[in-house]
Amino acid sequence: MFLVLLAGLALALGARQEPLAAWDNAFADFLARHSRRAAAPAPVTLVGIDDSTLGLYPWPWSPEKFAIFFQVMQPLQPEVLACDEVLDWSRFGLPEEQLRLLPSNEQLLREKILTAGKVLLGSALGFPEDPTVIPPLQEVPVLRKVTGAVTDIPEFSLIERQPTANYRLSSTVGFTNLPAVYERYNAVPLVLRYRGQVVPAFVLQAVMLWLQLTPDDVTVEPGAQILLGKNLRIPIDTAGRMRVDFGSPRAAFSFGDLMLAAEQRDAGSAPVVPLDRLRGGIVLLARTDPAARTVALAAGRKGSPGELFAAAIATIQNQSFIRRAPRWAEGMVIAVFMLISYRVPRLKKWWAPLIGFVSLVVYAMAAMAVFSRWLVWLPGMIPLGAVLVMVLLRVVTPDAAGRPKRPVIF
Repeated sequence: MFLVLLAGLALALGARQEPLAAWDNAFADFLARHSRRAAAPAPVTLVGIDDSTLGLYPWPWSPEKFAIFFQVMQPLQPEVLACDEVLDWSRFGLPEEQLRLLPSNEQLLREKILTAGKVLLGSALGFPEDPTVIPPLQEVPVLRKVTGAVTDIPEFSLIERQPTANYRLSSTVGFTNLPAVYERYNAVPLVLRYRGQVVPAFVLQAVMLWLQLTPDDVTVEPGAQILLGKNLRIPIDTAGRMRVDFGSPRAAFSFGDLMLAAEQRDAGSAPVVPLDRLRGGIVLLARTDPAARTVALAAGRKGSPGELFAAAIATIQNQSFIRRAPRWAEGMVIAVFMLISYRVPRLKKWWAPLIGFVSLVVYAMAAMAVFSRWLVWLPGMIPLGAVLVMVLLRVVTPDAAGRPKRPVIF
């Protein structure tokens, strides 16, 4: 019991720092993906450009293909139409045939964006190739109500990629930057810094448009929260990142299913996807094909930035903010496994792995129940380490016939 106590205390301290923190975070992601939810799907829909879509419409897309998306979505009346792609065809590398039709197709897309209502397009911050050259300052949405230190929020000095001027003037841009080096993307940045000014990232900008908020309605407190209006509070860390609940319910279907459903709706038949749920929500068009799944998401999965953004938006809309269990809860977990280890020295050796396995299964079920009820994530490394210590010590101790009935301390 004493050695299990020491192991539990050591893991309680080490699980908040790398490399053990990654394992504990993986347990939280496991709970988020497999726990039962009673909440309805969030009003956000991911329209994926998947393999089947690219089989019909190969990448790179011309403005005409994006115009089809805005045209199909207009009668469905979503609140916000978003696309995380940077609509600048000088970087798309279009074939020569599409380049000849580019001016007319760009004008077509601009007309569709103008009639679509609230549109959010992707943009990216970066750094100049020559650090000694100061690029001109460009106008961006700025969050002025900021309290506390902002030194941990990533800062950039250049808008590296952005939509062409025609699209920027008729829409809102959101910065899609993700941390350059990140083992697992279980959090997403909500704010960034551009030339010292705090600006909203893509996810936060989408929610602001959906809630009809201006930058003056947003208050940022790094390391504590982001206040949207007077009622919605989003917890963030010192770098302005929010933990993503990948188990938060949301809708998703492919671009091909959207096209088919629109044709079925026009023909008066039942669509293959629930188009009526798109009204008043956020619809995000993003690539989900294997070539775009370059982001290491939680629970050992690969995903695209669009999938990460959709899960983050659903987390805010459902207010399913994951919280770590407090210290006293970790102490209770240690105490429970100390009690389990009390009788292990008196049992046969083969009983120790069985008891350890059963206790871990019961603990995982209890952790899922707690997570489903309160969105509180119980520690994962503490019980695993306690069971390993308990089993290993029993395996290396002798199992003689003359063992005393009570455990020998000294």
